[in-house]
Amino acid sequence: MDYSLDDLDQAKACEVQYEFEVKDDVTAKGTGLFLSVIGEHAQVVQEFTKKELNERRVAEVMAKKRDPRGKNPESEVVPIEQDIDFSTELVAIRITGWRGIKEEFSHKNAIRLCTINPSIKEQVLAVSQDLKKYPTRFSKKPDSTSDSLPG
Repeated sequence: MDYSLDDLDQAKACEVQYEFEVKDDVTAKGTGLFLSVIGEHAQVVQEFTKKELNERRVAEVMAKKRDPRGKNPESEVVPIEQDIDFSTELVAIRITGWRGIKEEFSHKNAIRLCTINPSIKEQVLAVSQDLKKYPTRFSKKPDSTSDSLPG
């Protein structure tokens, strides 16, 4: 059987929302709160990552140009708060909707949710990184009989 490259497109598969129920940290039972999440390889996630990291690189180069001898070490320091904000938004951008939260879904509210509840942030990240939740047409083929890797 031959496969098309489209059958192998994991990034495209990650565009499909996966809804999961948030688990309680103590009991590991469902909370009645449901989040829809796209996979980490979805285009919007990749574009956000590239944009943010490129902006950082440009800022670093500009700082070096302003201070070529490196006499002002603070000119190259990225504050930890910036890293935390980047990390939070990188997870929040994966949330595409919810059920069970009174406030209307928005990206701003998704950032707020990930900021105020690290457990939910971790659950969103784990789901978005679990590629089994975003199967390609290749992985859905019923005639695959081998679990072994080639080679």
